[in-house]
Amino acid sequence: MRRILRTGPARQTGWLSGSWLAALLIIGLMALLIPGVSPVMSSATASQASPAAAPATAGAGCLGVTPAVIPALGFITDPDRTQGGHLWWRAEPGGTCIGTVVQWVQYNATAAKTWRVIVYSAQHPGGQVVAEQTFTLGRGWYWWSFGVHQVFPGLSAVCITADESFGVPCLHFGT
Repeated sequence: MRRILRTGPARQTGWLSGSWLAALLIIGLMALLIPGVSPVMSSATASQASPAAAPATAGAGCLGVTPAVIPALGFITDPDRTQGGHLWWRAEPGGTCIGTVVQWVQYNATAAKTWRVIVYSAQHPGGQVVAEQTFTLGRGWYWWSFGVHQVFPGLSAVCITADESFGVPCLHFGT
C-alpha cells in the first residue's frame, strides 16, 4: 500500500497536523509489526556503483527499532522545519540494519521530483541509491515512507534528497 501525505501551508500547521502525523506514524509502525502485512518497497536503483548486495536473509528480518532524525535542509523539510525525515535502525551482526526511511519534501510549485535514499557504507563509500520514487505534486509539504530493510556492513551515512532540493541532508553513523 503506497501513501503520500500532503499538509497545507505552514499557517495551517499546529496541534491537529501534529496529531495526524503521530497517528499515521503509529499506524505505519503497526503495519510493519503485524505478521502478514508488509510495506511496498521501491525498487532499488544503482547510483554510480552496483546494486546493494545485502545478505539473502537481511531483508526478511531487518526491522529497525531505534529512531533517528535526519536534519532539514533546503526543500527537504517538514512543515515545522524540524526534520528532513527520519528512519529506524538497529545494530546487527555484520552491519547496521536500516528499516523504514521517511522523507519530507516541500514543493513551492507543481513539479516532478525524484526522491532518493542514499546509503554510504564500506561496500559503497561513494554512495548508493537504495530507494527512489518520482512524484508530480502541487505546492505544499509531502512525506513518503521508503521500506529499505537491509543490513549494510560499515554503514557511515544515510542521506535523503529530491531533485532541486538545494542540499542532501544526512544522518551520520559512527565508525
